[in-house]
Amino acid sequence: MVKIRRIFEPIKVGNLELKNRIKMPAMAVVPPGSEDVVINHLKAFYVERAKGGVAIIGVSCTPTRLIQDPMLGLYDDGFIKWLRELSSAVHAHGAKIYAQMGVGYSWAFGDGTVEVVGPSGVSLSGRPGTPFRMGGPLEPTMPRALSIDEIHRIVEAYGDGARRAREAGFDAVEVIASVGYIISQFLSPLTNKRTDEYGGSLENRMRFLLEIIENMKRKAGDDFTYTCRLSGSDLLQGGYSVEDTAQMAQVLEKVGIHEIDVMSGWHNAQVPIIQTDVPQGRWAYMAEAVKKAVSIPVAAGTQIQDVRIAERVVAKGKADMVYMARALLADPELPNKAREGRLADIRPCMNCCRCIEASDAPPVYCSVNARLGREYEYPADTPAAQSKHVLVIGGGPAGVEAARIAALRGHKVTLCDRGHKIGGSLLLAAITNRRIGNVVRYLDRLVKRLPIDVKLNTEITPALLDERKPDAVVLAAGGMAPGLEVPGGSGSNVLYHRDIKEMFTGWGVGKGGFGQRAVSRLEALFLRLYYNPSLIRWMLIFGFPFRKRVAVIGGSFAGCEIAVTLTERGKKVAVIEESRRIGYDVGIVHRWVWMRQLKEAGTRLETGARVVEITDKGVKISKDGSTEFVEADTVVIAVRLVPNTELAGELSAKGFSIYPVGDCAEPGRLLEATTSGFLIGQQI
Repeated sequence: MVKIRRIFEPIKVGNLELKNRIKMPAMAVVPPGSEDVVINHLKAFYVERAKGGVAIIGVSCTPTRLIQDPMLGLYDDGFIKWLRELSSAVHAHGAKIYAQMGVGYSWAFGDGTVEVVGPSGVSLSGRPGTPFRMGGPLEPTMPRALSIDEIHRIVEAYGDGARRAREAGFDAVEVIASVGYIISQFLSPLTNKRTDEYGGSLENRMRFLLEIIENMKRKAGDDFTYTCRLSGSDLLQGGYSVEDTAQMAQVLEKVGIHEIDVMSGWHNAQVPIIQTDVPQGRWAYMAEAVKKAVSIPVAAGTQIQDVRIAERVVAKGKADMVYMARALLADPELPNKAREGRLADIRPCMNCCRCIEASDAPPVYCSVNARLGREYEYPADTPAAQSKHVLVIGGGPAGVEAARIAALRGHKVTLCDRGHKIGGSLLLAAITNRRIGNVVRYLDRLVKRLPIDVKLNTEITPALLDERKPDAVVLAAGGMAPGLEVPGGSGSNVLYHRDIKEMFTGWGVGKGGFGQRAVSRLEALFLRLYYNPSLIRWMLIFGFPFRKRVAVIGGSFAGCEIAVTLTERGKKVAVIEESRRIGYDVGIVHRWVWMRQLKEAGTRLETGARVVEITDKGVKISKDGSTEFVEADTVVIAVRLVPNTELAGELSAKGFSIYPVGDCAEPGRLLEATTSGFLIGQQI
């Protein structure tokens, strides 16, 4: 077993003694509402992480008034009272707290109008009107160049904000000069084309940042603790390199910065940075380069969710600290569990980035932690008023979460699944997404630890229900894949969601000729005894069940993920989508990466295409008034699932209290499934 030691050694940052080396960076998670509502929610959110054992917690704050921005205000003394409540709550549970001051891409001056601004009035990529934000679309607004007077006003606002943060009981302030926000635009020769004292040489490009730091120190005091976030490189052609960042770090140390976070890239860098397939620890070399240039603590963290990777980074001297954001959203108790050696109990972040893509209330979501953003409404698993016998049908993520919450609330829970393993559709998803395997293993351990009576290989029949006599039935039996009502839609070369799921989870598929059925049964027997998603993924290079040419009907998230996986395994793939956009439901973080992968692999992408017939040679489609033919040996139906209402109707007719969850109620992805299970578990 890996010994987690180095990240739990104390460290001094400025005037702060930190109990360990895990830092929770600031995130834009402020919900909408009045000040008291916001602070109550944030206290619950941050206190949970403080209890979990993290050393220091960051809070996103802005020194200017921004409209609909998920950050706390530091632009008025009236905020000090509310912020003091937050800092006191965090301190009460043994963690330090700092205010990260930033404004994104915008600023509001005297009249309150919010404008996109920058050093030189060029877009973030150096080309007019280019969209930005993690490779995805945003309104291509051209930034307005700041005047010298406006620069000075921003500097003063940062200083005033630092003073308010200290008065509110915060332990430190941090300036974010990374990822393409206003300050980092001054640092880069790509976006800073000024010819005055704020442009040109590195010294001049740093002037704005250094004036901010000087003003903060003057107003908040030299004896306060100051940190800074830098991008190790902007990862843009014509921008700045990690060597440039190391030079910047040396200057920052001289002017009194006490610790530096080294991030990777800007939001608009056309390089995968935080996507699922990016290896953990990929960007630690940037922090290592900065650490070699300075004597103050340096933190790494971008794309580090596993504490074992965090330990390795610190133990090998690549960084002094590790900042962990998404991992602490997934499991706020990660530090305590790691310190106690309970690594298997850590709820794993699967790197789906749904937390980043969230835009509705609550302002941040997590696919594996449904309580995230709901800590105030559900401060603990409140015991049920009356203990009931709860029967959960289905061992997928929705069913397991409903069973977990119901058991913690004191219900007697039985969990039944017709399969051989806990996981449901995640057993299939783990083949196309390497990070989901960790979630499947976690769910399996979870149900074994809790007082849940698990019955696998169990078909739900009226006799079973009569025997168990449950007070409530949670129906998590999954969604249904609608049939494709076209000639050839049920052919032996056509695979539906259920076919693929049963094939890869140990059941086999009874379609096709004798040879195909025999191979399917042998494979099912093997997988029943030895389910290994990585091995199955590797085996896809062979001709079963997907032959060389594959047509994927449906360009939603599921269709894109299957297509990407099959192209990686050497298949010639075509994606056929009836709407005008492939990946219409894929989040902004991943879609551009997948689309690039598919195009580079030569994938045929057909939009606005309706399937009219399937043959053993391929798929006939109707598009723009004409008929085309897509050659394929295997056809995969990846259209979106529909709710499974049939079983719910049957059970309701027998008088049982039915609670449909997950795809059974409303098909979605892991986040939606986990959330529905959580809420129903709280409701029963």
